[in-house]
Amino acid sequence: MGLQKSIDRYKAYTKDTVNNKTVQPDIQQVKADALSLAKKLEALEDSKRKILGENLGGCSTEELHFLEGKIEKSLRVIRGKKTQLLEQQIAKLKEKERTLLKDNEDLRGKQRNLEARLLLPAPNSVAPLQPRGEPAPEQEPVPRDEDVETELYMGLPGVRCSSRRSGQAK
Repeated sequence: MGLQKSIDRYKAYTKDTVNNKTVQPDIQQVKADALSLAKKLEALEDSKRKILGENLGGCSTEELHFLEGKIEKSLRVIRGKKTQLLEQQIAKLKEKERTLLKDNEDLRGKQRNLEARLLLPAPNSVAPLQPRGEPAPEQEPVPRDEDVETELYMGLPGVRCSSRRSGQAK
């Protein structure tokens, strides 16, 4: 039985040694990758600083012209994207305006139909909204008959006295 334990320990030891030998190259590869990524990161940060206008003292005129071209190209792309977004926003707003004008006209039609059914004149007719750039049609003022009788009567309905006619019965 002691021999079997020794064989098992030997197998376990050789297994760990083999695993250690395969792990060592993997560790070396990971270290190399980390070093490479650190160098790339530093290069990107340096490029970013140059694009932002920092640490340009050591740049040659060729590098400066290259940076200028790169920045101008980026600006064209940014302005193009901005223009595209603004045009889309304008188109959406114009569509919304058309929809609201149509809805408003539909509501005015419903109002006119209700007024016609009830045989009531429109209290204050409001001109329909016009799209921008179009003149509004002129409207005539709505005449109002506002004569009001303001006499005060006192007494029972059959025998009324007006405040103007002191004591006379009607």
